[in-house]
Amino acid sequence: MEKELEELIKIKIAISLRRLLESSKKHLKSNGEDIAQSYNQIAIVTGLRKGTVSDAFNAQSTPGSNTLILIIESMGFNLIDFSKYYCSIGEKEINKFKTSIN
Repeated sequence: MEKELEELIKIKIAISLRRLLESSKKHLKSNGEDIAQSYNQIAIVTGLRKGTVSDAFNAQSTPGSNTLILIIESMGFNLIDFSKYYCSIGEKEINKFKTSIN
């Protein structure tokens, strides 16, 4: 049960981060702000390894709170924005994500 819950959390974090990144790209186009648009840019802005960023976006690891906050803020968002996405994820979206990564 604990392993399943951890896997679910990783997937919901990854889906939420992907949604934020997509929103970030749309916001950037309309606003012209200097915010990260890719895993590489997030890594550069935050000082994290690109692999660490990629792992979080692909549900390969559960990022620590510092890492998660750095990633979120590098895209121009905050924890409230992240939590709105996280809490809105349903079973259908989780299953779709699982299928896409396998």
